[in-house]
Amino acid sequence: MKLDATKPRAGFILVGILVIVMLGSMVAMSLLFRVQGGESAAVAGAGGEQAWLVAMSGIEEAIKSARSVKPGSVEWRNDPARFKDRLVFDDGSDQWFFTIYSEPDIDSLEPVRHGLTDCASKLNLNKASREMLAKVPGFSQALLDAYLGPKSAAEGEVVPLTSIRSVFDTTERARPARLVALTELFQFRGFTPAVLFGEDANFNFALDANEDDAQTRTPLDNQDGKLDLGLRRYLTVASYEDNRLPISEGVRRVNINDAKDALPAVELPASLTNFIIALRTNSMQISHPVSLLDAKISVKDEKGNAVEVSSGIGKDDLDTVLKHFTCEADEQTPGLINVNTASAAVLATLPGLDDALAERIVSTRSAVSPERRETIAWVLTEGALEMEKFKVVAPYLTSRSLQFEFSVVGFAKPSGRFKSFEVIVDLAGGDGRVAHLRDLTRYGLPFGLESNSQPSGEPSSSPLAANAL
Repeated sequence: MKLDATKPRAGFILVGILVIVMLGSMVAMSLLFRVQGGESAAVAGAGGEQAWLVAMSGIEEAIKSARSVKPGSVEWRNDPARFKDRLVFDDGSDQWFFTIYSEPDIDSLEPVRHGLTDCASKLNLNKASREMLAKVPGFSQALLDAYLGPKSAAEGEVVPLTSIRSVFDTTERARPARLVALTELFQFRGFTPAVLFGEDANFNFALDANEDDAQTRTPLDNQDGKLDLGLRRYLTVASYEDNRLPISEGVRRVNINDAKDALPAVELPASLTNFIIALRTNSMQISHPVSLLDAKISVKDEKGNAVEVSSGIGKDDLDTVLKHFTCEADEQTPGLINVNTASAAVLATLPGLDDALAERIVSTRSAVSPERRETIAWVLTEGALEMEKFKVVAPYLTSRSLQFEFSVVGFAKPSGRFKSFEVIVDLAGGDGRVAHLRDLTRYGLPFGLESNSQPSGEPSSSPLAANAL
């Protein structure tokens, strides 16, 4: 029987054609996926830029708000109409919004506060004494010793060196003269994220499910139904007063201790003018304008006889004095506490104050109008403190803030793309600048889009974080 040799050859040809077709299909699919990947990357990149720009719009709005309020006003602290779900633009497929949020007040029932937190409402870590830091809730003796150095048991003196621990280095070094960020505390033994940031693992200032389940999931918490924000609720390193800027609009402050600084061209009590001239003539200086209250000095006249000179300034004149005078030669004074915004816990850390007096200041200021809060004089005139207590604490106080911290998120609906940042802005220079910017996007969307910017209550590892750009 004769075999037909052409059939196997035809089969091989068919197999070859199929292989070629499959390879071609694979190449085509690969090219298609590459094109789609490039398009997705381009879209994601564009979305990331849009989210970033929207967040920057929020920062600009925050600066504008803080600069535009009248002296003594604190409207920027909580203004949902201005800071919550603000539409920036619509690109046809997404609507882009920004939301600004901050930590809620200690006794507030609201999950977050849609506004700014002034740095002067907190204790400046770089200026606070050991005694002041010891009054801060959560600042234990062990932390004090790690940061400031232990006291000598024999003489009560602070040891100049302190143990500093980092991941890479455990050698002994001197304490830094000035911290530029609170996170620099991590180099000191005992300062952990839990100490500094409390239970707020994703920095959204809200009590999420995994932050109130005891030891079930990180972060570890006490399941008390309250969000512990750690030391950052009370501490800052960014606050300072700009002594060049007037307290009251259009009013330049004169340095009492500078004989070359001409007295203000306003009507002042003759007794005050004579008192300041007597101070300057006799090379006497005072540390703060409140020292003028009921002040008397003894000087010699041209015949050498002792003469008593009185300032004639009572508490009713103090507001005018504080608006027109200063005793600071330096351009900046770091660490003053804003008596109009600081919590009772922060005020209680100041010399001369305890919890009861701090609570009285806070309760009194709620009834004081913004116009009367332009200076710290209201603390005395409204009876929050007696004269002697006020003189002790006044040098630590201010009535305004120039640095503000907050978080901002730029996000899109319905896609859920977003970027979020932790921000500190500084208005001391005039126009305002961003002094600190930290990207928080990797921690996930701080709230659920479906709940109109209210905290989602979901764990920090929210699936919405997949849309982070």
